[in-house]
Amino acid sequence: MKAARLVVTITLMALVSFNINCQVLIGPVAGPQISWTEFNDKDLRSDFNTSPVFRYHAGASVSLRVHKRFFLTTSLLYSKKGKVIKSDVDSKLENKVVYNHIDMPILYTAQFKGNLSGNKGFKYYLGGGPNVSYWLGGKGTIASTDIAESGVSNIPYTVTFRKPFDEVSQNEMNIAEPNRIQIGINIVAGIVLQPLGFNEVNIMFRYERGHSFLGNSNGIFPAATDYTDVLASRNSGIRLSVAYMIDLKTDQRKKGKSTINKKKL
Repeated sequence: MKAARLVVTITLMALVSFNINCQVLIGPVAGPQISWTEFNDKDLRSDFNTSPVFRYHAGASVSLRVHKRFFLTTSLLYSKKGKVIKSDVDSKLENKVVYNHIDMPILYTAQFKGNLSGNKGFKYYLGGGPNVSYWLGGKGTIASTDIAESGVSNIPYTVTFRKPFDEVSQNEMNIAEPNRIQIGINIVAGIVLQPLGFNEVNIMFRYERGHSFLGNSNGIFPAATDYTDVLASRNSGIRLSVAYMIDLKTDQRKKGKSTINKKKL
C-alpha cells in the first residue's frame, strides 16, 4: 500500500509541475484484454492448470507532452480481470472467477515518426511505467467432486473482503487479508494516427506484469468443499487499447484558422 501511495504521489506532483502551456490531450479509451494469474509457489504451478480470461477495460486517458517526443500518459480504467483454475489432484476442481478493478497505468513513452506507402505519415511509440490497481471485488463459480456429491454441478459465488467467518454466506468467498491496492509494471508499444489534424487516434498494445499478491491469506469457501483459493499469486495480462484523444490547445487551432482566413482574403 505504501508503494502504491508513493507512485500516485510522484505522478500527481509531476503532473502539477509541468508547464501549463505544454500539449495536453484527453479522451475516452477502451479495448479487449486477456488476463491470468500466476502462483508464487512452483509446486502449485504443477498441481493446478491456470487458463486466461478474455474481458475488457474502459475509461479515460490524459497525455502530456513532457519534452519534444516524450510523453507522460495516465488513464483511469474500469478493468475486468480473472482466471480459470483446474486440477485433477485429489478431487476434480474447476474455479472460474472474474475480478473487477480500477486501474491507473502511468506510462512514459517516446514517439518516433514512420511512413507508409504513398508517403502517409504516422507516429509510433515505445515506453513503460508502473500500474496501480484497486480491487473492487468479483464473481465466479466453483465445481468439484465434493460439490457434485452434494447434488449440484457448481456453486456461484461473490468475492468478499474481511468478513467474520460466521457471517460469510454459502455463495461467498471471503478473503481475510486481501491486497486491494496492487502494484504492477507496464511495457507498451503503439501507433498514433491523426485523421482530423489536431485530434489523435491512439492504438496501444500493453503488457502488464503484476508485482503484488492478490492477498496475504487464502480465499475461504463455506460451501461443501475443502478447496481454498490460493491468493499468493499475481495478476498479469495483455491489453489492446484504442483512445480518441482531443488536443486541448485550442489557441493553436484558432491561430491556424485565422491564418487560413487571411490567406483567403
